[in-house]
Amino acid sequence: MKQLIKNPFLWLCCTLLFIPFLIASPSNAQCTMTSGQIDAAVASCSANDLDCFVSVAKSNLSCAANIAWYYMIMYAPDDPTAVLNSFLNALPDSYSLTEGLTASIDAAHRANQSEQKAGSTTSANEYPYGQ
Repeated sequence: MKQLIKNPFLWLCCTLLFIPFLIASPSNAQCTMTSGQIDAAVASCSANDLDCFVSVAKSNLSCAANIAWYYMIMYAPDDPTAVLNSFLNALPDSYSLTEGLTASIDAAHRANQSEQKAGSTTSANEYPYGQ
């Protein structure tokens, strides 16, 4: 390692060889779409059309987790595993993509469950003038 640091040519070569792997790696990509852009991207999808959302995610890999989260929040499916499997089967195999999708879908599912539980234990969902 000391020789590598002492020899600038070796340091430069190693660095230049490593940079393309960093650039090509999907794990370093951050979603740059705003919520408005995601809304616009999925606007063409009909209600609850999971395949359409997966297709949008395929064309925006860095935002796939956000698109999956959007689907989960909007349509609150009972089985988040089916949604996760649909996204994972259609998208390239990548550890970071898998982790992001899993975390996103899990968080949205927990949020949906919390909302359902809160609605069932409060009077917020009752008719304002009785039943």
